[in-house]
Amino acid sequence: MMETIRNKMRSEEYAVPLIAGLRTCTLQAAIILIVSLFGNCTMTSTAAQAQAPRDPALVLQTYLRATYARDFVEAYRIISTADRNVRDLNRYVQQRGPFAGFTLEAAKKLSESIQIKFIERKDTPNRMQAVINYKVPDPSKLSPLLLNWDARRLNSLVPDERKRILDTIDKKKHDGSLEMSEGEEKLELVRENDEWRIFLNWAAGVKIPFRMDLSKSADLEVSLSKNEIVTQPGELFEIILTIKNRTNQPITARIGHVVEPNNLADYLDFVQCGFLLPVTLGPASEEQFSGTYLLRGSLPEGVRQLNLTYDFRLLK
Repeated sequence: MMETIRNKMRSEEYAVPLIAGLRTCTLQAAIILIVSLFGNCTMTSTAAQAQAPRDPALVLQTYLRATYARDFVEAYRIISTADRNVRDLNRYVQQRGPFAGFTLEAAKKLSESIQIKFIERKDTPNRMQAVINYKVPDPSKLSPLLLNWDARRLNSLVPDERKRILDTIDKKKHDGSLEMSEGEEKLELVRENDEWRIFLNWAAGVKIPFRMDLSKSADLEVSLSKNEIVTQPGELFEIILTIKNRTNQPITARIGHVVEPNNLADYLDFVQCGFLLPVTLGPASEEQFSGTYLLRGSLPEGVRQLNLTYDFRLLK
């Protein structure tokens, strides 16, 4: 849910074709004031921001605000050391697609209105699992004010036009007319030297098992070079298909790619694929075809598995 909201703010300047799905990614700001650890969190001062690493609720608030505003430098600051050992700052920021200039300033202004509330909290030594309810400004409903989140247009505005937008946001916030979206997010924190940090478990990677559907191509015998891989967002991997024609006649087949969950399909790119077009095999022949894929760096945080099925269909 939160990832869907963040992707709605993803401007054309940084956009790649996405099917937004599950969760995780984009916000920033300053913090202060927690009514209670299980109550609503509202932040306003730099003093609270300095205290944030020691208070898990404020860490969660800071992270959500930073990722909402696509201020990934700020978000990276409170991500765990274990995760940062897997992905450095430059790679993280480039993969996520940051805002800059006035676009960032406006997004940060909106992020000041974000509220969180604990729904569930499980504490173990130096670790916490939390389910939170969040309320964030709805980027879709605010899109007309923010020029459809077009970063080039926003960053080209003259000072008076920028002030008008920021004043409108302030007015909406003060009179209660700021359109909000609500949802739930599950996050994990770890304690490092008396400071809480967001744990994303990047080291686990993303598992991609490979399957074959030969139900419509019984005359083919197919094997894969790998049954599954574990990869990291932003990395390339290669799969080789060995296909044998078991008949004495030429066969032409189409090999489709079925990525599941379907709403994450566009996060897997075909960089080079020798079987995107139908392939023809001679009588009783065997050939190999390779495919190179890229798991996009913008894959939502928390996604641990995609499934790829090769769907074989004979053409007549």
